Amino acid sequence: MNRYSQHIETKKKDSRISNMVVAMQGWNEKLDVSMETPKDNFGIKIKVVCGDLTVTNDKLDVEFDVPFDDDLEKNEAEIVIYNMAKNNVARIKKNQVISINCGYGNDTGVIFTGRVSKVLTKWEGQDKKTTIYALDSESLDEVNVKSLAFAAGSKASYILKSLAGKLSIPLAVCKTRRDHTYKDKVTVDGNILPEIKKYAEVCGVSAYINKGKLYIRHISDGDNINFTVQESSGLIGSPEEFEEEITAEDYKDTVTGYNVKMLLQHRITTASIITLKSRDVSGKFRVIEGSHSYNGTDFITSIKVI
Repeated sequence: MNRYSQHIETKKKDSRISNMVVAMQGWNEKLDVSMETPKDNFGIKIKVVCGDLTVTNDKLDVEFDVPFDDDLEKNEAEIVIYNMAKNNVARIKKNQVISINCGYGNDTGVIFTGRVSKVLTKWEGQDKKTTIYALDSESLDEVNVKSLAFAAGSKASYILKSLAGKLSIPLAVCKTRRDHTYKDKVTVDGNILPEIKKYAEVCGVSAYINKGKLYIRHISDGDNINFTVQESSGLIGSPEEFEEEITAEDYKDTVTGYNVKMLLQHRITTASIITLKSRDVSGKFRVIEGSHSYNGTDFITSIKVI
């Protein structure tokens, strides 16, 4: 019996039902997106690929935490694999491309692609725990400019597009909602990522990197994945409302939305447009940030939507 099975048996003895099990009680209803109903071990499938090494959860215990959002800060995923052979651990090298594919049964998809930043291995009782840290983008923090000047009268949108063009990744979308004219000369010096974020906010939009491309667009714009989050498709609990303010130059934007938790859904990422149906909230929303996680028991996607 592996660690996962032992953990489940302990949970049963304690008569405690996880959020995941509670949410699955509605899965007998028809889902908006075709998915295979979980069976053994809830039907969870996880595959981690790093270089020529592939690890699956039917062979070894795997856990992970994968954050995503709509800013230019690099997100760090944490992947834990238990009891890997020493020679396999040695095959995981810094800067190697690593990906996580997961889901239920035959309904799986990639939730993370990035590069290994650090690998740590230590013993915890009878288990050897290997933790892999990985970043979801290239080393963009090394993109610097020296005294890049823009003449008086330059518009924020022009500065934003000029800075975006300095990056080594393609620009997928660039749609601004407003503009600002600078009366004085503007000079950009150093790392341009904070500057791109700054001028994007002035233009009323977000700047973020997803799947190797740069997106500059309003936080309400996104990609419709034709998925409904509701009790029968894994919604856990009730959405919780939030309100935030973003200030840039003469502008102040108020953002309101909901924090939502559900069974892990690999289709959801930054800028996904979803339909939310619950007792208190219904409508179409856009994902601004969230995470996919698995701790050996709960297979969860948590998101913030507006």
